[in-house]
Amino acid sequence: MSDARETDRQKELVALITRHQRRIFSYIYAMVPDRHAADDLLQETNLVICEKFSEFRPGTDFVAWACQIAHWRVRNARQKFARSKVIFNQDVMEAVAATAASMGKELDARHEALEHCLARLHPRDREMMLTRYEPGCGVAEAARRSGRSMHAAYKALARIRKLLFDCVTARLAAEGTP
Repeated sequence: MSDARETDRQKELVALITRHQRRIFSYIYAMVPDRHAADDLLQETNLVICEKFSEFRPGTDFVAWACQIAHWRVRNARQKFARSKVIFNQDVMEAVAATAASMGKELDARHEALEHCLARLHPRDREMMLTRYEPGCGVAEAARRSGRSMHAAYKALARIRKLLFDCVTARLAAEGTP
């Protein structure tokens, strides 16, 4: 392969992985017991995607191809999860995988709507919500950073969640997304 062609393929790989990372992660996260395991499996999946990208045929469905790789990574990792409290048999795993794959576009639309709605929040509310869901943080940290009591923080978060829910629902309805 010529250097120019190889560079073009590398750029294509980076663009595809970047564009579809969230959908691949969502697919994996639907099948594993926790977020950290899903992050690890996503990295393993990305490595395999890079190693096998020469086998990917341009013009075919990259997400389906990548999720098939992820599916096999998850299957291989299931032994590691055997000590987890929740163990699914293979039929359940297949059903979850199929559902996750079919919901990818809907989840992307919901994520985009949520980003839009978060941007519309008052900066103080947006910061509180982002702090609450920041890894390692919780309601106590959100309350502390916003200068609210725990009780006030819980009430504010409930109000903000309701605003976000209503905004996302309205935006998806306007776009015709379920």
